[in-house]
Amino acid sequence: MASVLPSNLSFFMSRMQGVSTSHFKINPQTSGDVGPNRILRFEVPSNTIVNFRSLRLFANIECSNTATKATSLPNEGMSSIIERISVYVGGVLVANGFNGYNTLVHAKAALQGSKCSALGHPEMVRQKCYHSFLNSASANAVLGGTATETYAGDSAGNDYFCLDNFEGLLGSIEPQNIDTGLIGTVVIEISLADNTVCSVSDSRALPAIQTDVYSVTGTAGFDFLTADSGGSPTYTLKNVNMQVEVLSLATNVLDTIVEQRIGQIGYLSLPFKNYFSFSNTHDSSTRFNVNSASWDRCWFAFRDTAFATVKPPVRIKGYKVAGGFTGLTSGGATTDGPDVGVPEYDAGGVLNTNGEKYKPTYFNFREKKASSTTASTYQMQINSASVPNYKLTAPELLALSMNSLDYYDKNHKLTLHQYKCNYFVGSVRLNLPDSDYSRQASGLDCRGVSSSCSINTTGLDSCNITIFAECTSELRIGAGRQIEVIV
Repeated sequence: MASVLPSNLSFFMSRMQGVSTSHFKINPQTSGDVGPNRILRFEVPSNTIVNFRSLRLFANIECSNTATKATSLPNEGMSSIIERISVYVGGVLVANGFNGYNTLVHAKAALQGSKCSALGHPEMVRQKCYHSFLNSASANAVLGGTATETYAGDSAGNDYFCLDNFEGLLGSIEPQNIDTGLIGTVVIEISLADNTVCSVSDSRALPAIQTDVYSVTGTAGFDFLTADSGGSPTYTLKNVNMQVEVLSLATNVLDTIVEQRIGQIGYLSLPFKNYFSFSNTHDSSTRFNVNSASWDRCWFAFRDTAFATVKPPVRIKGYKVAGGFTGLTSGGATTDGPDVGVPEYDAGGVLNTNGEKYKPTYFNFREKKASSTTASTYQMQINSASVPNYKLTAPELLALSMNSLDYYDKNHKLTLHQYKCNYFVGSVRLNLPDSDYSRQASGLDCRGVSSSCSINTTGLDSCNITIFAECTSELRIGAGRQIEVIV
């Protein structure tokens, strides 16, 4: 009877007894502190059921600079300092180690909202370190002048940062609980990003608003925290470790089901998200190729060609700038109150802009138009087909991108002005809506054809474009730890 009723009308409960959980700390295979462009390797526990969604990367982070400059970590936490994540199973590369992992995280956050938790680094720091401000033993709680942002912590893990949301295989493989005894040794390889993800400024004072012309060439439209500066910033990870949850069952029910499944069809099917990245200097057209059994989405982000040059943080449009005062009298600097700043938008801060918000130049995505009067259009082409079949303006691109998402954070407030200046990312969906929730590979199958693709634009100045092809791949596990990857 219950089988013919919907779940919200059925009275039932299932029970599995003999389940136990435990957590383990995994140290990297290379000991000591690590910095930019270094590689970390972690070996996942073998012959046990591992919850891959529970993987958490911990570390203390220190910034330094060859010059006496205010050096800051990027927002979006530890994801910003990761260039590439590769997953090896039995020595075989299973998850494509694509370049620009940190750029993908920021591109997704631009449209869907940030996933960075309190143990991350969700906002850039101006004068106070939010992460360790309540720790009275920390000398870095308040930053003034050219102080450098650093969280040295100690061997006990005080001031730890944590990355608990992974893109790619680690955050999307289904089922998330996998018996590693079926697949052999799993090694996670994390390549750290270059030092240019850090931001450097001459001071930590509130920025002054500049000419609000986002569409012209050069640096106009960029509201830097302070003036440009020199030096060579770097970051160092200390006390690095990874933590994971493992499960165990008191019965052999799972083993029996696995054996029956392999005996019936020859393998177990584990779908996961795979990404392929392409980066190029874009003028009017950028070509790339994708070969996948299920190409689900295409993400593309535009930014300055000199995005990897060390610069100060960029102020998000609409948020606070210098110039506001409080007090009982008027008269500019003679007022009684302190300088607290005012929002660029209406005084009072509409759309939650009564605060400060910055991001690194490295991850500042903007529409770089050839001139303020030139119209711009955007369109993707796959072989001879145009997707969509008409050229998109910037507002239409934003609407199409939001329609391409299965979820987004409704608390993530975004104006068209901010989208063009700080979050200019496009996304085109090629699969059925909500396919990810049903483990359905419904994307474009472009294995048997020459998938010559391009992003075509008009009205843009030369800029950098980074493209991510989001695909559904399949890990097949056979008897005797045999594995096969269907890309």
